[in-house]
Amino acid sequence: MEERIIDNEREIKIKRRREGDDVVDALADGGEEALPEEELVLELPEEEYDEDLVGLTPSQLKEELERRERALREAREESEKLTLAGAEKLGEGAFEEAESFFAQALAYDPENAEAGKGVWQARTKEFADYEPFYQKENAEELGGAPEEVRAFVKERAGARLEGEREAFRAEERPLREKVEESMEFRRGYFRDNRNYFLVRFGIFFGLFALCLVGAGISASFIYSTRGITPIVLIACFGGAALVMLAVAIVFARKLVVANRLCRENEKLSSTEDGARLAYLQDRLHCLDLVLDGAERED
Repeated sequence: MEERIIDNEREIKIKRRREGDDVVDALADGGEEALPEEELVLELPEEEYDEDLVGLTPSQLKEELERRERALREAREESEKLTLAGAEKLGEGAFEEAESFFAQALAYDPENAEAGKGVWQARTKEFADYEPFYQKENAEELGGAPEEVRAFVKERAGARLEGEREAFRAEERPLREKVEESMEFRRGYFRDNRNYFLVRFGIFFGLFALCLVGAGISASFIYSTRGITPIVLIACFGGAALVMLAVAIVFARKLVVANRLCRENEKLSSTEDGARLAYLQDRLHCLDLVLDGAERED
């Protein structure tokens, strides 16, 4: 007997039980004693699911696959033509035009390694200009490029870029410690300054609220009390409330400034050393993408 079981892992397990040349039905009532099993496992290849192909008849499926194959072939042919045009412009020294042709070639065929190499030859002016490596978009593009393209770029520019990375790291480490220490010192000062104005704003705003309550209570006695006492109290509390409000506004403005200083202190660009550190970190991030690949990105 053959028992076929298709499990969730797309495996077919065929269990066979044989006695000599006879096949024994292991499920039949009163059958002979089951013999040792021989288990065969066949792996089925994973197929890419394509929703557009679902529900097509065999003839429609064949036509669609042929159409896709034809479109892919035409795209690759167009990519090769554009690559040749880019190579011609590259030989003439027209780097911007060459990069445009290579970029179009990659749009038709992203796996066109020659076009990918050409892009970087044109972009860096035959590896005479290294600044494009330090532009984040370019670095991310190269970090995710095919290995053949990345290997080509590293072969032509890797030694210099590695040297620059080591130099940047050597400068970045001590500078980072200095900047962090300086930021921590200023952080404490700015925090104390903010708390100073926060407390005083809270006090005077609270006094303003109490004066308003006092004026409201005094107003409630106007009709039940003879004399001008409630009116005098209202005037006193009202005047005090205006004074407290004015002082609270002054401290509120100072508090806003103190909060802004706290936020600015957290930005590296707030100091000359911090701006330099941010510059070094941006360049190191780009170099990590270029030299190590996108998979190393945090």
